[in-house]
Amino acid sequence: MPKLGILFFDGPYQKQASESVCKIANAALDKGHSVRIFCYMDAVNAVLEKQKKIEGIMNIEEGFKEILSKGATIRLCNICLLVRGTMKNCITKESGDIKKAGTPDLARIIDETDRLIVIC
Repeated sequence: MPKLGILFFDGPYQKQASESVCKIANAALDKGHSVRIFCYMDAVNAVLEKQKKIEGIMNIEEGFKEILSKGATIRLCNICLLVRGTMKNCITKESGDIKKAGTPDLARIIDETDRLIVIC
């Protein structure tokens, strides 16, 4: 099974980067690829719970929950969560394979995937 890694930097609702991550991951998962995402810097805010639903705007929380339900792996930079004060407000493990992580986990994703996309 082909493995796709995504290193994601940008916060939600600033640009379309979060939507792009969700759409690329969904397309890859639908084709049977394995997807591993590392959220770094402001990207950790993409997985915050209780994001408001606004008509006409993609809800990023729901987008990430969907890719988790399809089997994606998401790792969140532990330090990035800590300094932003968002550590306790993230999507929980009940939604799928999502965990706090560090740069060694990012190195593992880079090493174990066939392709890596960087979205910032």
